[in-house]
Amino acid sequence: MLHTIATANQSTIDPTLISAQDAVLFWQNGVIMCCQDNPTLNTILQNTHHCYVLDNDINARGLGDLIDSRVKIINLKQVIDLTVNYFPQMNWE
Repeated sequence: MLHTIATANQSTIDPTLISAQDAVLFWQNGVIMCCQDNPTLNTILQNTHHCYVLDNDINARGLGDLIDSRVKIINLKQVIDLTVNYFPQMNWE
């Protein structure tokens, strides 16, 4: 399953629904959750190592230097590849 997180509101995310074989994509305002020392991100990374963040959204928010190194930065083409490889999709807003 592909979990897409488009919100910075951590209370709307339930990390217990994310398993080791799932992938998580942080985009839109969700990229804010990828900043270092975020407790929700730490919990998600305990569940799966397949975590990605969209480069354009990082740059738009000026967060390039703050992104946790455990999250892989990808471009829009790679996002399309994620949607092909992981299904179904759950959107967290």
